[in-house]
Amino acid sequence: MEGADTTEPRKAVCILDDPESIRLLADYTRAEIMRLLSKYPMTETQLSDQLGLTKAAVGYHLHLLKDVGLISIDRVEAEEHGILQKFYVPIAALLIVDPVYIPKDVQKYFIRTQIEHLRGMFSVFQLYHHVSEVSSQTLEKLALAMLKQLKIVGQKHVKDPARGDAESFRVKIYAEALANLTKQEEWHSVFQERA
Repeated sequence: MEGADTTEPRKAVCILDDPESIRLLADYTRAEIMRLLSKYPMTETQLSDQLGLTKAAVGYHLHLLKDVGLISIDRVEAEEHGILQKFYVPIAALLIVDPVYIPKDVQKYFIRTQIEHLRGMFSVFQLYHHVSEVSSQTLEKLALAMLKQLKIVGQKHVKDPARGDAESFRVKIYAEALANLTKQEEWHSVFQERA
């Protein structure tokens, strides 16, 4: 029944290998909806307020995400005027895209997102002289390698229930994936300490 609370605990990680689901996440608004929902269940109205979009626009994105199974209804509550409000949640605290199944037309979106994450990490590393100079080409290759490592690390947690703060969990997974990359011979020159 649609109005019932979900009884199955939310997963910690879901590895996405469906190209259509992956394609849907290659959109800033939908990615931001997923990030917001990972914090706590939210209604269409709450998301509309947070995103500065109309309820109709948010509803459109929620419909797409629900149709492919990336979100579900956590619960339904009646407002004081009797209007039912659906609270949405993602199917997992962290959705990891399997790089093998990323459609070519949206691959650049996911590479760019990883490059942004890596830029932040490398900024800190350079501040403390723990990394050499990184070219644009190297950063792009490293972004693809990071997507692969995220899948490998995420696979260890696909059966775990979601616990605690989703952002802390995300940082933990990224840190482990990055640690794995630093151990790979191919990337030793990038992660060696500068003199």
